[in-house]
Amino acid sequence: MTPLNDDEKAELVAYLDGELDEAATQAMETRLATDPAARAEMDTLKQTWGMLDYLPKASPSSNFTNRTMDKLTLENFVPTPAAKTQPMPSRSRPWIVAAGWAAVVVVAVVVGFFAVSHLAPAPTHADPQHDPDLPFVRHLRIVEKWRWYENIDDLDFAKKLAHPEMFGDDPS
Repeated sequence: MTPLNDDEKAELVAYLDGELDEAATQAMETRLATDPAARAEMDTLKQTWGMLDYLPKASPSSNFTNRTMDKLTLENFVPTPAAKTQPMPSRSRPWIVAAGWAAVVVVAVVVGFFAVSHLAPAPTHADPQHDPDLPFVRHLRIVEKWRWYENIDDLDFAKKLAHPEMFGDDPS
């Protein structure tokens, strides 16, 4: 009977907590049925967790909330030398910033227009007579039902299927 290592104990704890997936749960139950060391460790863990219920519950003091909030208030905050603030730069001329942004937008639009009009390839207008998909478009009905037609060997037989007398009397 060899003692369990830390990984095996962690897996056993996960089993007891219901954290294992279906396959791992099945494997652990098989191991518990065959391994007395694992079974003994599981019993010890269950007893330990059962004893935790008998320990006294800790409760905070009645002024715990007030003391905590007092420590967190800004009135008691003392800035340290490392927390010095830098003065805000003055904004005496906000129109300069607005004009700068407007200039950036105009330059971006001009550069974008130039790039699209001069660097992008010109669209080619395909000649409809040389379009490789044109025969498929012209015969779209046949293309849509191609899987029905592909096994027909004889065109005359396919034409005869259109005549109802080939199938006998109408059952309805």
